[in-house]
Amino acid sequence: CAVLVIKDGQRIFRKGYGVTDLRTLRKIGPETNFRLASLTKQFTAMAIMLLVHDGKLRYEERLTEIFPDFPVYGKTITIRQLLNHTSGLIDYEDIMAKQYAGIPDNKIPQINDAGVLDQLKHETGTRFAPGTKWAYSNSGYVLLALVVEKRSGMSFGDFLHHRVFTPLGMSGTLAYQKGKNEVAHRAYGHTKTAVGWSETDQSSTSATLGDGGVYTSLDDLEKWDAALVHHALLTAKEMEPAYTAATLANGSPLQQ
Repeated sequence: CAVLVIKDGQRIFRKGYGVTDLRTLRKIGPETNFRLASLTKQFTAMAIMLLVHDGKLRYEERLTEIFPDFPVYGKTITIRQLLNHTSGLIDYEDIMAKQYAGIPDNKIPQINDAGVLDQLKHETGTRFAPGTKWAYSNSGYVLLALVVEKRSGMSFGDFLHHRVFTPLGMSGTLAYQKGKNEVAHRAYGHTKTAVGWSETDQSSTSATLGDGGVYTSLDDLEKWDAALVHHALLTAKEMEPAYTAATLANGSPLQQ
């Protein structure tokens, strides 16, 4: 792991522990890149907010306005609901669990963002009426990445690179796509087995981008933190939706 503590804008602790992998035994440092998994969602949300800033998207737009061939239930789901986990979308991991019941994860083909969209097009409804409840949704953030692509005309990774990472000097941060780019200074995942440790860095759901595909380091996260504090990408007014508690369709405050 790698740990960074910032207090009052000043770095007061920064240290790496352990090694990046068992092949090289390279020590973990502030430049080591980790897969952020769900912490990726903050960058996906920023990409959406930048498109709103550009006038290319509205928070109240419906899913079917962006994907016209999406099933009719998408007419009741807004971008805002995708952002705050109130869409009710069925989680693609639950769909996969049923589809590949009893099959080991390493035998299941990786799914990407387009594959998740295809899965959801075969569903007939949501877990609950959109806007009436809160439920953490990986599916929602995968769709948000595809929304970024549709409205920007760029791949999700390229949009983040040009609009977020490069402007902030986050040179080591990227949305990883196997065969398209490589992660430098990368830490790998491992699993303990009966015969020792096995490198198990990727799973069947590791290829989706919007909900978990960004890799970054302490060095770059420090820049990201400063950018949020100093409103380097969006004004304080434009950031308000991200910091304002959501309300449900009946007007009651959102309770997780």
